[in-house]
Amino acid sequence: MAKVRVFFATNRNHLEGNKVQVFGKAFNPDGVAALRFGYADFQSDPVRPKVQEVHVYPDVKGETDIARTGGGMFMKALHEAMARTRKTDTLVFIHGFNVSFMGALEAGALLGQSLVINDGDDGPDRQVNVVVFSWPSDGAAVPLMSYYSDREDARASGPAVARAFLKLRDFIKEMPEDEYCQRRIHLLAHSMGNYVLRNGVQALIAKERDSLVRLFDQIMLAAPDEDDDTFEHDTKLRLLPRIGRQVTVYYNPTDRALLISDKTKANPDRLGSDGPRLVDLLPKKVVLVDCRRVARGADRWAHHGYYVRSEAMEMDMGAVMSDTPLDDIPNREFLDRARSWRLIEELGEKPVELPPAVEPDET
Repeated sequence: MAKVRVFFATNRNHLEGNKVQVFGKAFNPDGVAALRFGYADFQSDPVRPKVQEVHVYPDVKGETDIARTGGGMFMKALHEAMARTRKTDTLVFIHGFNVSFMGALEAGALLGQSLVINDGDDGPDRQVNVVVFSWPSDGAAVPLMSYYSDREDARASGPAVARAFLKLRDFIKEMPEDEYCQRRIHLLAHSMGNYVLRNGVQALIAKERDSLVRLFDQIMLAAPDEDDDTFEHDTKLRLLPRIGRQVTVYYNPTDRALLISDKTKANPDRLGSDGPRLVDLLPKKVVLVDCRRVARGADRWAHHGYYVRSEAMEMDMGAVMSDTPLDDIPNREFLDRARSWRLIEELGEKPVELPPAVEPDET
């Protein structure tokens, strides 16, 4: 079977010698914004990709030559994959609540083996490279306690996201023009990963407001556990469109996990349930997609983890990343009143049994 390589950046603590999880539930002891980098190779599997190797780049203290640091090695390997080895786009994925480190990598492998894009060079469709940003969610469902703990850890992880963003920006800025790969970088945040993203954007603004440069092509927010007024406030995600060419919000009114987040955890109405509060004030870059007709089939318990294991979602996200015009994306209809697109139907039977390591968030 085919091999899937998943790159990763994480602000978790490294578990030396632990080959089961590799990184733990706590922050990097060097600080909440301290990052480690590496990659994991998986054997493709439609239900649960099987890890074969996890490689962690060395953490070189005091090294002034960026190329010799773990971050430099990571950037070089990713550039090689985009420019020469696979010659395709890259998707950065931020996972949600209650996901272990290996669970995050497995979800990344599922995305890597299923998402196919046409990069416009008249060649065959290609699977994307995947980079997982893994923050220290608990990976254990303790009612209420783990949710609040993860939300605080998500907030604290914002500076780590900002640091990773700036490292990538600087790597691209310093690259000679003749080495540009002409490929695109996309971003997908699921569930509470959107709160991580919000705090990353705010950390960027606090550090350097002009740092909100367009680094990404497509930004996709799947089942976002984020306030429904997030695009109305500079202190939330109103400025998110500055770092991408288009933002697509995938939401589901029957999302049980977000209903729990809304009703039992004192959160405002969630963006991932009914979309934004005021559609008339949305930036023109923001596109809404109602997923209720496909969510249950992909995640029959919580209707929340539908971003994977849905052929309709795979096709839709692939079309978005392929820069397909909105009117030409198949299996969609437009709802005038809601100013939203809606996925019409699931397209085929796929394995939907979710293994514990990648079980949907908030269940």
